[in-house]
Amino acid sequence: MVKQTFIGLKRKDNKLMKKKILVIGNYNDAIYHGLAGVDERLTSILSDYELICTDDTSKILTLEEDQISGIISYLDIWKSKLCDDESNAFEHFVTNGGGALLLHNGISIQSQDRLLALAGAKFLGHPQHEIIHFEPSAHPVTEGCKSFSLDEEPYQFELVPDNKEIILTYQYKNQKYPAGWCKNSGKGRLIYLCPGHTPEIFDCPQYQQLIRNSMDWTLNS
Repeated sequence: MVKQTFIGLKRKDNKLMKKKILVIGNYNDAIYHGLAGVDERLTSILSDYELICTDDTSKILTLEEDQISGIISYLDIWKSKLCDDESNAFEHFVTNGGGALLLHNGISIQSQDRLLALAGAKFLGHPQHEIIHFEPSAHPVTEGCKSFSLDEEPYQFELVPDNKEIILTYQYKNQKYPAGWCKNSGKGRLIYLCPGHTPEIFDCPQYQQLIRNSMDWTLNS
């Protein structure tokens, strides 16, 4: 069953339209992380934008005609993948100037080579979740952001060599790991942020600020 929720006002005021963001995840068939609850929190965090939250992946095929400026992936498709047309459209959207923000399990789009290269890393796994301390790196994306701690899954990755800059790290057993990065891809921009294990993770004010900054940066706002 396809569910689509339009959240957010259409106009910032009576004259200016808000930029549209497609938020895509899983409402009914998530293996680990469903979009319900996360959608409402992202809508509140990113109130300067109009969020369209859906589990209909075919919406990726109409990003341009729907006048979408950015896409947020919270997809939980570890055991499946986007169809080839959707994969191609996702990559084309970003490389032609769109913005993309991948949150936590949203990096599961990596199952196709072109989206692995776009995302910038291959997910390797994670130990059991525990209290993890996250530290922003010095970068325009993290301006005004402070360190924070969350009961989170410490995702670990094999990074793809590209132009990415690490903007967030965490410590686990005396070793530092990347937890977020930003990169240019063609004419567009992409950011990945590791936190997002539960909807409550998005209640952290410091993380909310980082999400706002990240969305603004991907859209060059």
